Amino acid sequence: MLDAARDPAGERAGERAVLPVASPVLLLPGQGAQYPGMGTGLYRAEPGFAAAVDEVFAAMGPAGSVLRADWLAERPAMPMDDVTRSQPLLFALDHALGRVLLDRGLRPGMLLGHSIGEVAAATLAGVFRLQDAVRLVLDRVDHLTSAPPGGMLAVAASRAELAGKLRPGVDVGAVNAPRQTVLAGPAEPLAATAKALRAAGFTCAPVPSLTPFHSAALESAVHTGHRSLVGVPLRPPAIPVVSGYTATLLDATTATDPGYWARHPVDPVLFWPALESVLASGARLLVECGPGQGLVTLARRHPAVRSGNAQVLALLGPRTADPGDEVARFRAACARLGCSTDRPAPRPDERACRRFR
Repeated sequence: MLDAARDPAGERAGERAVLPVASPVLLLPGQGAQYPGMGTGLYRAEPGFAAAVDEVFAAMGPAGSVLRADWLAERPAMPMDDVTRSQPLLFALDHALGRVLLDRGLRPGMLLGHSIGEVAAATLAGVFRLQDAVRLVLDRVDHLTSAPPGGMLAVAASRAELAGKLRPGVDVGAVNAPRQTVLAGPAEPLAATAKALRAAGFTCAPVPSLTPFHSAALESAVHTGHRSLVGVPLRPPAIPVVSGYTATLLDATTATDPGYWARHPVDPVLFWPALESVLASGARLLVECGPGQGLVTLARRHPAVRSGNAQVLALLGPRTADPGDEVARFRAACARLGCSTDRPAPRPDERACRRFR
């Protein structure tokens, strides 16, 4: 989610001499990371990535064809921040980038997803079958379209500093850094909260979202989401996943609990505590496996990165008006990770994807 206050010194700390790349950790972003044209340059230039994205679109059925056409259109019909675009596309790109890395031989030590990024992480780790994860995402989007209008606000303050300052209906949606908290809620109380916080001297910035993710305003989605998950086969993760909601390793009991996944739209994301758990394990390289570089920008604030004991890498780099830029960045990132640049043999389920091209 949007970074309220950048730290140039921290950014430089993540770009020192190359450290040994052993079991890198993949960070999969969520709402707020989306931007127009994200991933389209790579899609047109990298057949393996295109096949992985098309695999997700194919699993969506007719909705996938519509989503793909709008994503690639010069003038999309729907704004990127609309829940019907941001959520399924973020899932598709996060999952596809991770899939390509795995197919090219990368063996990550851990996965950490932010919001919808955790569903992508769990799918890569084998908790969900792809078709079941896609069904979960589309079902969630369908119910969230009826949510009250609202949004999210990044504030340069700790959770404790904001205690007692939020209007009724506004909740803490994410703890992204020690002094970067994201608030969420319906439009009117969120706007009133933002006005009061700015008057009190706090720096605030809107997160690109038209939906109040991770707030009580979405409580109804929990009940419908739980029903849709009943009977879905869930498995313990084959790759370690650090939960962005508990800040601990996702164990077999939690991973196979439908209620855990159903509560994602309402419960706050504890990204910074989860990142602390990742870096406490001795992780040396954090890789943003999705559009933009919001999560590694947050990670650059961590003492382990600032000191040079850990480093960061973004597969697609910063938001750019030139989709071709992400191709060069992706290939450079793969080279640094030691991934093969050859296109892997198509998996059997990719045959259905070829109808898109």
